[in-house]
Amino acid sequence: MHAGYDFAALVAIFITLCAVIDFRTQRIPNWLTMPAAVCGLVYSGLAPGGVGIAWSLAGFAVGLALLILPWLLGGGGMGDVKMLAALGAWLGPLGILIAFGLGSMLAALGMIGVLTMNVFSDGFSQTRKRYVAAASGGASATGGQRRLRRVLPFAVPMAISTWLVLAWMLTRAAG
Repeated sequence: MHAGYDFAALVAIFITLCAVIDFRTQRIPNWLTMPAAVCGLVYSGLAPGGVGIAWSLAGFAVGLALLILPWLLGGGGMGDVKMLAALGAWLGPLGILIAFGLGSMLAALGMIGVLTMNVFSDGFSQTRKRYVAAASGGASATGGQRRLRRVLPFAVPMAISTWLVLAWMLTRAAG
């Protein structure tokens, strides 16, 4: 795996932009993910200390594979899939698996926190009615049609997990 400060800075900038844009707009644009994937492949193949384009392509494929099935089943956006594939091109197959596993755990903890806050803010029965109505596609507890929306954009926990993976990589390289 890569471990230079230039590498860490480039990856951190990419994932931070993804998190900020996803948090604000609930989307991760192609103008960010596509060039990042290409840059990850080029960096891996050409940069001193790069691990090679085959390793980078393997990371891209693993990143893509991790979220393509959930996306096909309606669980998440295509921007998340492309973000993870681009991140895999930078981190390689092992790095993206670690970042994804940690990011998924952080996302789960975040969702538990959001649900807990909802229960304490408007009571369990109102929260249950709202989520049951939203899940069934029916009207919400307030009587209007309710559109499902993501409460925690996936790029946010992925950014945190990626920063931790980068810190780990830099620490390993220094020691």
